[in-house]
Amino acid sequence: MSIRGRLEAIASNLWWCWTPDAQALFQRIDPDAWERTNHSPLAVLRGASEAQLAEAYASPEALDALDDVQARLHTYLGGEGTWVRRETPEMRRGLVAYFCAEFGIHESLPLYSGGLGVLAGDHIKTASDVGVPFVGIGLKYPEGYFQQSVDADGWQQERYPPTDWSTIPAELVAHGGEPLIVDMPISDRTVYAQVWKLEVGRATLYLLDTNVPQNNAEDRTIGGRLYSGGSETRIRQEIVLGVGGVRLLRALKLDASVYHLNEGHSAFACLELMREHVDEGVSFDDALARVRRKTLFTTHTPVPAGHDRFAPDLVQVMLWRLQQGLKVDWRTFLGMGRLNLDNPNETFCMTVLALKCASKANGVSALHGAVSREMWRDMWPGWSVHDVPIGHVTNGIHVETFMHPTLRATLDERFAGQWQDALHDDDGWGALIDSLSDDDIIAMKRTLKKAMFDSLKQRLYTFGDDYGPDTEWQMGALANWRTDVLTIGFARRFATYKRGAMLFDEFERAVELIANSDRPIQIVYAGKAHPKDVPGKEVIQRVIKAARDPRLKGRVLFMENYDMSIARSMVSGVDVWLNTPRRPREASGTSGQKVNMHGGVNCSILDGWWGEGFNDKNGFAIGDREVPHDPAEQDRRDRAALYGVLEGHVVPEYYAGTPAGSGEAWLARMRGSMRTLPARFSTRRMLADYIRQFYAPITAG
Repeated sequence: MSIRGRLEAIASNLWWCWTPDAQALFQRIDPDAWERTNHSPLAVLRGASEAQLAEAYASPEALDALDDVQARLHTYLGGEGTWVRRETPEMRRGLVAYFCAEFGIHESLPLYSGGLGVLAGDHIKTASDVGVPFVGIGLKYPEGYFQQSVDADGWQQERYPPTDWSTIPAELVAHGGEPLIVDMPISDRTVYAQVWKLEVGRATLYLLDTNVPQNNAEDRTIGGRLYSGGSETRIRQEIVLGVGGVRLLRALKLDASVYHLNEGHSAFACLELMREHVDEGVSFDDALARVRRKTLFTTHTPVPAGHDRFAPDLVQVMLWRLQQGLKVDWRTFLGMGRLNLDNPNETFCMTVLALKCASKANGVSALHGAVSREMWRDMWPGWSVHDVPIGHVTNGIHVETFMHPTLRATLDERFAGQWQDALHDDDGWGALIDSLSDDDIIAMKRTLKKAMFDSLKQRLYTFGDDYGPDTEWQMGALANWRTDVLTIGFARRFATYKRGAMLFDEFERAVELIANSDRPIQIVYAGKAHPKDVPGKEVIQRVIKAARDPRLKGRVLFMENYDMSIARSMVSGVDVWLNTPRRPREASGTSGQKVNMHGGVNCSILDGWWGEGFNDKNGFAIGDREVPHDPAEQDRRDRAALYGVLEGHVVPEYYAGTPAGSGEAWLARMRGSMRTLPARFSTRRMLADYIRQFYAPITAG
């Protein structure tokens, strides 16, 4: 096989996106193109001449690297010795069908907006790693989520460039030599979708695409953009995802033992599953019981306003044929999405539908599980809150995706394959970290900080023409940032409850803290606000205004167009990860979990996962667990606690050593973060919890 053919074979499986040696094969061809294409192997290959490939792979070392990656991919896909084979062999008999509206697998595949999508991407990668039979079901968005820039007024601007799907390793699924087509009833017509397949290691992700000639112009654009449009667009997307997803599985002759609904967007899948049983002559109640036995629902939203709700008349217009297929009246059908079946004005809630159709349900942290039980207690009248059947599995991260290649090379060299197996074992992981010396950790952190500065500068250089007016001075600032200066990161969705600009609430105090000549701070921000979230955009504008203030300019940066590439750079390089949500509105929040393995420490409100992870020695808590009834009072207390912990603990501890960042107390925080958190908050632990609590029992029946 030619060099090009061998490289295309590697690029065709998304295993490369969590395998640095595989990525290096394509970066070698054209480093500039690698950056311009947002790290897309197929895009690099499409643009490379035969002469470029011959030059890139002229040396024995380059060919050896290609041979090695090919062999490792072959061994990986063989699936021998996986965790599931060893620990839960019963799972080999089943198939998990995982429905989600977004999948954050890699920055070159824009099918995600934020944490929900990245979690889904991490979930499918980990299912592949540990050997769970697994398929993901999602939508193919021609324009994905928006690209962000910031104008001269500091206001977020959105653009939607079309995704070049020829550079994405997606294969159109065929049947009888023609594209496989599934259909679903929406309103008074039939909507059709073709199916794309992406190989994600040993797992498969299927994407439904309504841009086919069989549809009218309106229906061809159902999946145009992620989380855009009004209620009518949203309900049509969710019918395609849920109903179309089930019909896709039937067309592929895939019989799932577990249907895992990741958020309520896909809950119409349950109604389609019930319709199948009714078609076989089963009663509505028995059909519901059968579907419940095989369905797991994971909720990620800790506030009532965040759950999808549709007006009853819209549901009737869009789903009347599904209602007829279930052979029930509208009171019963609409009641599947209502708390009160006899309230004709109550909206149809997708979370209520999912909870009624699932025998198992969970939140995504211990605190979120408790919040969810309280939020939905009315669905189980007469039950105590404690007995409401919503448990929890705390989210984790796919360590291999977010681990910096430098750290990975060190662990591979010292511990071979042991470090990945140790992610299933807190004590085993801790023992590995204990074997690293203080000098090892200090040197690693300095290297990773410098790599972050260089990576962010490269990002500005490559894409600066698409950004706002701050690019040039930000590049200059990054060139002068120092590895011995305390560096803080804040990157996430700019929803108002996350209070992204809290540090600047008392601006003069913030200036004094950040611009101190003896103990300065460098801060990098990144994140997007939903296009319709004006208050969220105002928070970004406040951060931009602070970054442009002459007293802080060059010390505070806002990186535009936040994506997984920027995230990987930041979480590997920062000393401190800042998180200021209004407790208990952060369901889990996984961004801070990514800094721990890199020797970064969290400074966070005790919300989501940090309420479980913090132990007084492995990071910093902002405030306590008490939540005042008055949000203004809560903000006041948390703001005072934020300044107090930065001024009284974070800054003094960091600068206590010589050089800065090497003092005894700071090193203890770094080591505590590295040894106590990565295994406990990895998706390997998370998926083991899902298997033991839900997948295996459901599969066993």
